[in-house]
Amino acid sequence: MTHLPSTIAAADVDCIGTKPMLVWVLAPFVATADPALDYYNDYSQSQAEFARAFDALGTAWRWQPVAMHDFREVIDAIASETTTHVPVVFNLCDGDETNGVPGISVIRYLDEVGLPYTGADQHFYHVTTSKIDMKHAFDVAGVPTAPWEVIPRGTTALGGVFKRRGTPLIVKPAISAGSMGITVDSVVTTATALRKQLRLLDEGYRGWDLASGGVFAERFVAGQEFTTLIVGCADAPDRSVVYPAVERVFHAALPPTEQFLSFDRLWEVYERESSLGEGEYLWQYAAAPADLQERIRDVSWEAYRAVGGRGYGRVDIRMDSLTGKLFVLEVNAQCGLSEDENYTSIGAILRLAGQSFSSMVRDIVAVAVATPTASAGQMLA
Repeated sequence: MTHLPSTIAAADVDCIGTKPMLVWVLAPFVATADPALDYYNDYSQSQAEFARAFDALGTAWRWQPVAMHDFREVIDAIASETTTHVPVVFNLCDGDETNGVPGISVIRYLDEVGLPYTGADQHFYHVTTSKIDMKHAFDVAGVPTAPWEVIPRGTTALGGVFKRRGTPLIVKPAISAGSMGITVDSVVTTATALRKQLRLLDEGYRGWDLASGGVFAERFVAGQEFTTLIVGCADAPDRSVVYPAVERVFHAALPPTEQFLSFDRLWEVYERESSLGEGEYLWQYAAAPADLQERIRDVSWEAYRAVGGRGYGRVDIRMDSLTGKLFVLEVNAQCGLSEDENYTSIGAILRLAGQSFSSMVRDIVAVAVATPTASAGQMLA
């Protein structure tokens, strides 16, 4: 692992062999008439950011929406256009496919066709789609993570969970993104409150299924929250970069058990919760304390390696305010990429590291070209 400045971007990725490269940005598309879900799936800002990035890099590119019903046709069309250039796919598809958002099927077909692509391969994507699978991987690798257990549907005797895992607990859907299914009431201290949260997850959100992939509870870690960005592959630490960690500093008026990202507050929809008031912030970003940077970096890399990280990923960590111990919340494959700090912590990570969005994009593309999947090797040869 290296700190910045990155060594990844040293390679020239504007051309592959004798042909120029053309980057196709695949953006997931889901048709919906629901304004809340439409806002959640709006990629117009992302398209503008990638336009600026590739313009700064001088790299030819195209924006291509893709849905579950047409991803094969789209990928076939990309693969057929190789006369004057080599196509590289910048894959933004991050869905679990339970609710129609394209995800691992796109990766499988990219492998089948043999196109080089950025981001997660099939293994990394699969093991991180379900937080239950991810937590198992952490446990096997000895990565520090909060005590947890799956709560099967229909479980009635819930009091024992607190005895086994601690109090308070936070209840989470195993398969979810963007804090969907998480509310300020997800932190529970009684069996009655836990039962209520399980019922809400069973009901879903605006027709979206939140519980079919399983539900689990883990001990809520009260304390500081940190996040890191890794670009590179778990089997190539010398060619990977761990960006300096940032801290998400929550509003001081929030009680410790509300200092986390709920769906309403993250997306400012306020259906079950209220805002903090006009002009008030839920959180702000700051550089993580210097004396914690190395510890956070090492734990982040352990977690990334445990799930077979490939391409890039964001690692979220909390530090117990009583013990000072670090606990990994999750590794987010195909994490949202933006320089807008209101959208994702990646923007703050880049700003505090003194790096541009375009340089990160270049690094990610360089990793895809330097470490293609086996099926993509022939196209890059």
